[in-house]
Amino acid sequence: MPNPSALVDAIRAAVGDTAVAAVAIEHDLEPIDGPGSAVSPPTYPSNDVAEHPYSPEGTVPIPSDGGWLTKLATGEDGRPASAPLVILDDVQAQSARASQALWEHRVELGGLPGFVLRSDEDRLGNGTNSVEALLADLSLSSWTLSHRHADSWIQTAAANPDGQPVWKSNDDGLADVLTGINSTVDATSAFTYAPNSLLYGFWLSADTVRRHRQARAYRTRIIGYGARPVRSGATKVDLLPISKASQVDRAAFGYGPAKTKGSKAKAERTDRPSNLGFGPNPGSVGVHGYGCERIAARGAISLQLLRSLQFGGDRAKQSAAATALTVLGLAGDVLLRRRMFLRSGCDLFATASRYGLWRQGRAVPETLPVDVAADVSWWAQALESALEDCRSVGLEFAAPVRLYLSEPQRKLVREGAEALRSGAPVEDGSQ
Repeated sequence: MPNPSALVDAIRAAVGDTAVAAVAIEHDLEPIDGPGSAVSPPTYPSNDVAEHPYSPEGTVPIPSDGGWLTKLATGEDGRPASAPLVILDDVQAQSARASQALWEHRVELGGLPGFVLRSDEDRLGNGTNSVEALLADLSLSSWTLSHRHADSWIQTAAANPDGQPVWKSNDDGLADVLTGINSTVDATSAFTYAPNSLLYGFWLSADTVRRHRQARAYRTRIIGYGARPVRSGATKVDLLPISKASQVDRAAFGYGPAKTKGSKAKAERTDRPSNLGFGPNPGSVGVHGYGCERIAARGAISLQLLRSLQFGGDRAKQSAAATALTVLGLAGDVLLRRRMFLRSGCDLFATASRYGLWRQGRAVPETLPVDVAADVSWWAQALESALEDCRSVGLEFAAPVRLYLSEPQRKLVREGAEALRSGAPVEDGSQ
């Protein structure tokens, strides 16, 4: 088993060597149903239909030295052969999954900083179907929210129970902290309170004088190569007969009124049985999955970007922070690969994993001493070794900052829960 300190030494040396561009990441993946089994990609709304990120033309990477996918399949003429591909998990989703994996293992890793929004520190959620239970079960953090420390749920939370949104009140100086987190002048606050924002990117774009932003240093993408559409369908059958002529009183069944659409929308008590889940639900045959010749997660942690983080001109902080963030990024990627259930119909596992260094002038990465089978304590030792260097130059992770739901947030949640219960439209990002 490689020694955690050996990995940190290798990363520290790579950070100090500008000929090393990035940490290379590759995983050979297979569906748990077996090679070639259909896998379901994400779907996106487009012109009132659901579309998959499928491209009829692409290239297929093949192994070279050490199994690295650094060559392309070619045709008889020596040119890259064209084959369809489908994106099974894109950069944004992979970053979110890695960030969440780190947060879920924060205790074993020795603790991570962040902004934590919880209703009750000691309460364990129970999932009771009520608005008050929904509020009480709340547990969000800058590691699990989409926009990290720049997320609206963080900006508009309260620093104290029953307090005003920090963006309005600046209680405990939190608005100053959030708006001051940057990577172009002095990233000390970012490293102290939101290191994941430096790894996975952020953009503070609203109601600020300086629009601080940071591109992702960590990025991976899961692609199915040689993807062939698989047509399938399903039908829900009801074991009891339901008349098409039947009308149901929603209130009699304990449901709220249905919301009709249009300019004269109104609440209706009378409804069709199928809208309450009664009767058969015939499905149509369509493309819901793809059989792939090869599935791989490929990406990198950009050392070029991490070296560019500014710490007020302090080069020692620059080097120590880049090393610690790289270790943190590797830990997140390893932990992410241990839970590769992406969605219904897409459950994967890694058959081989490779980590290395991309060096200028080299076509194949140099292997890094990463133990992909090691438990979380191995990564805790590696991270602690890197953080020792950080502390020696005045950088340190802060304790998590506790936040509370502000009253405007509570109002939003209550209204959203009521809309969901009644069948009224809820926000889905559409215009």
